[in-house]
Amino acid sequence: MGNHEASPDISGEATATPDSGDRGTLVIRDKVAQKLATKAALDTPGVEKHSAGLAKLTGRDLPRARVYIAGDRVRAHVDVAVEWPNSLPRVGDAVRSNVASALSDYAGLNVDGVDVSIPSVVSPSGEDTGRNIQ
Repeated sequence: MGNHEASPDISGEATATPDSGDRGTLVIRDKVAQKLATKAALDTPGVEKHSAGLAKLTGRDLPRARVYIAGDRVRAHVDVAVEWPNSLPRVGDAVRSNVASALSDYAGLNVDGVDVSIPSVVSPSGEDTGRNIQ
């Protein structure tokens, strides 16, 4: 008869409740996980939304994320712009932590790793400082 827990109905009698496995499946699409990772990166103090040069035309703004999902496991690569004069290692660690938490908490995925790249450092006004790290 499967594994069922008894839960009281309105009359107080126990009724069978199906296991979570009996209710169906959940599929998290790459695009959803990508948006979660991008939002978590942008919500990190010191990370700025940024686009410059050709990126303005191609829509390749920062932060940007790429995720790779296999089953319930995920690996993410995140590119961010950091506001000057923040500590790059400190911001990078915070981005890694925030993205991993978001993918785990909101998508229920097991995070194998989050790689963070900082291709640009921007001034507090949002302009590129010329300190591109590429």
